[in-house]
Amino acid sequence: MSKGRVEAFSDGVFAVAITILVFNVRAPNVPSGQLWHALGAQWPTYAAYVASFMTIGIMWINHHAMFERIARVDRPLLMLNLLLLMAIVLVPFPTQMMGDFIPRGGADARAAATVYGALGVTIAIFYGLLWTYALTHPILLIPQLDAAAALGASWRFLFGFVMYLACIPLAQVSPIAVVFLLAAAAIYYAFERLPEIDT
Repeated sequence: MSKGRVEAFSDGVFAVAITILVFNVRAPNVPSGQLWHALGAQWPTYAAYVASFMTIGIMWINHHAMFERIARVDRPLLMLNLLLLMAIVLVPFPTQMMGDFIPRGGADARAAATVYGALGVTIAIFYGLLWTYALTHPILLIPQLDAAAALGASWRFLFGFVMYLACIPLAQVSPIAVVFLLAAAAIYYAFERLPEIDT
């Protein structure tokens, strides 16, 4: 299978996942004259939507950057990429739960935020496995890539893993804080980059 076909399929999955997010933002069903108040009360839904949209968008950008450094694919890399996409397309599920349950508070809000944190950990693991597999199989990488610099960049996946892992205990204290930590992780990955390609 060509690398281009893998990227096209991956782009399609990212597009579906990011589009599904908007279906979690629903107009409230309220009596006449209560709409503004109800819209304001839904702010955790909007916050979860923005955090998840940015998270998936940055993941798509970084996935593209990763595949810029991969010259060819083999079956194990395809399977690892498929596992990553399986996790990413699930992001709208905990996003909806957080939007629905965080405003209510209590155990359900903590459970929803915990599920989101656990999914983030899973995605970080799959990203790390995909990159590590490519690095340990140099035949898959483009020749212009500085292998030593690429290996040094592997810690960035560990950082994401730690941030998402921190969401799980944080969810037990403040579920809404998980949304802001997820947004912070997305901002971090927007600026943290893989090594440049030698020209």
